[in-house]
Amino acid sequence: MPVVSCIILNYNDAPTTISLVERIKDFALLNYIVVVDNCSTDNSWEQLQHYKSDKIHVIQSPRNGGYGSGNNYGLRYSSEILNADYSIIANPDVQFDEECVEKFLQTLHDDDSIAVVSARQSNSPDCAWKNCSILQHVLATSLFFEVLLKIRSYPEKIFREKVFAPVFAVPGSLLMVDLKKMLEHGMYDEDFFLYYEEFVLAQKFADADLKTVLRLDCSYIHNHHVSISKTYNCWSQQHVVLLKSAELFLRKYKKVNAVQMALAKLWFAYTKLEFKLYDLFCWIRSSFNSKKENAETTVQE
Repeated sequence: MPVVSCIILNYNDAPTTISLVERIKDFALLNYIVVVDNCSTDNSWEQLQHYKSDKIHVIQSPRNGGYGSGNNYGLRYSSEILNADYSIIANPDVQFDEECVEKFLQTLHDDDSIAVVSARQSNSPDCAWKNCSILQHVLATSLFFEVLLKIRSYPEKIFREKVFAPVFAVPGSLLMVDLKKMLEHGMYDEDFFLYYEEFVLAQKFADADLKTVLRLDCSYIHNHHVSISKTYNCWSQQHVVLLKSAELFLRKYKKVNAVQMALAKLWFAYTKLEFKLYDLFCWIRSSFNSKKENAETTVQE
């Protein structure tokens, strides 16, 4: 039987991480759970110590190098210390059942050319992304093009009546990787602190003629932004981080020239304004709802 680990990266969000550990700790198909504390600045490390066991390993990264760096630390630990064959990489704010683990294992076992497998998100239409052009990646930094037009997403019709489908990239919130292939060809690019990890990983595997597959007969829940919002409390702050990664991705993996980068930066400036306006809209809506709730409470009293 293959050895399977599940890596959960924690940063200042022990309650969410612990909730996931409690949910999956009795999965028979999981040999180990590896909780990587990414140098939290709160008391996460102390809280997580209470959950250490033969199955649950709690380790701390030497530095907070971001999402990719922290998960790489867990992947290397899984390989070198636990001798794992496959690793699930899970955000703390996901919910999945053992059926997902079983089908992920089956997929990787049945086809040696597959390096990554994931499942649908039951509470989100975004489950996989295409291999996009430079222009599509630039436009996708806008709420309008990414959220409303879904410029990078596959059309839903290609997934109909299929058990699984090859795709270019899957969200990084939940996926299983062939650990040997990950170490040999992939691993996360630690130049990226946050965002674009999925596209970088997908590009590395595509260049090595390895496949990424989406299972359509199982699903998981991703409670978007639960963890990240504890670090960046508004959309515009998160977007600034995303833009830094977008620029790095375009330079490093899309090989954009100086003119293309200059035009991209002009677009990025517009999207910063777009997200600030969206934050303002969210604040106004929240204030209005609070006043409405207070008024209703007063009437009831």
